[in-house]
Amino acid sequence: MIKRVIFCFLLLTFFTSNRLLSQTDDKVKKDSTKNFKLAAFPVVFYLPETGLGYGGFGIGTFRFKGEAKETRPSTVQLGITFTSKKQFLMFAPFELYSDDERWRFEGELGYYKYFYNFYGLGDNSREEDFETYDATFPRLRFSVLREIIPAFSIGLGYEFDGFNNIKIAEDGILENSDVVGKEGGTISNLGILAYYDTRDNIFTPSKGWFIQGSIFTSRKWIGSSFSYNKFNLDTRFYQKIKGEHILAANAFIANSGRGTPFLSLNYLGTSRTRGHDNRRFQDNAELSLALEYRFPIKGRFGGVLFGSSGTVAPNFTSLFSSSYKNAIGTGLRYVLNKKEGTRIRADYGISSEGGNFYLTIKEAF
Repeated sequence: MIKRVIFCFLLLTFFTSNRLLSQTDDKVKKDSTKNFKLAAFPVVFYLPETGLGYGGFGIGTFRFKGEAKETRPSTVQLGITFTSKKQFLMFAPFELYSDDERWRFEGELGYYKYFYNFYGLGDNSREEDFETYDATFPRLRFSVLREIIPAFSIGLGYEFDGFNNIKIAEDGILENSDVVGKEGGTISNLGILAYYDTRDNIFTPSKGWFIQGSIFTSRKWIGSSFSYNKFNLDTRFYQKIKGEHILAANAFIANSGRGTPFLSLNYLGTSRTRGHDNRRFQDNAELSLALEYRFPIKGRFGGVLFGSSGTVAPNFTSLFSSSYKNAIGTGLRYVLNKKEGTRIRADYGISSEGGNFYLTIKEAF
């Protein structure tokens, strides 16, 4: 039944979005702000941790006055969604470019009524220990970067999550554990970021590199309830093999120090490591590798084959002696906007513990 509902919603999304995009293009031609384009459409998604979700999604793309047409467009997005598991998600990510891409501003405003999985910590946590905890919180992400040399930028970032409304299971493994942050608290982090970005498209790159590194500190003097440091390095590479056949690779490594709240631990089950339940394995450190082969099928339809391997550990050095968890899968793509490349993503990933279905917007990485 759910599959039929998803299919019907997808058809509605396809036809409505195409019609809205056409109407938007007509309006843009008559508007004096010719570089602004707006697409809005109903959206349906399915994730293991949300069940069936539905709502609306809008994306505006534009270039500031004086910016060349060859530069990347700035984007502002807004999504408001509800899920069959009684969750509410409101998010507004943005990515702005000015001065011929020398300045880059990005971040997110959001408010979430959500629940997360908890299986315990470490790469040997047990599937039968599964429980969930509720979290209602506002979120803020903001960073500003300046290009120092071509394609390389450095800047400052800030992160805020107000986890002051956490509800955990009575007498569960989380309540009986000694993990940091189970009573909730405020996360307020300040850090330094560096980007190396040569992608040819920010939505659906077909060639180039994207390397993001960051070091953040969380301290009470900046309003945090916790004190810890963390870093991550996210490396992505895209190569066009032939025509529209593309190979995409992602390597991610991260570590956080003692005192990190369990709410901010690294984990498997992200879009990189599809197939695992969300937060199935979590700990201070993570190392994961993912590979995708993206290929055209016909018209607006395309497909992918993907695989990943990753692990978590209590510290950075233990990553290389931990057990690695593998997943494979396949997926279907449908292009909503040919010019910018926005698309619907439907994936099915399989791990040793079973499979998971994903239906959402944008590529996994």
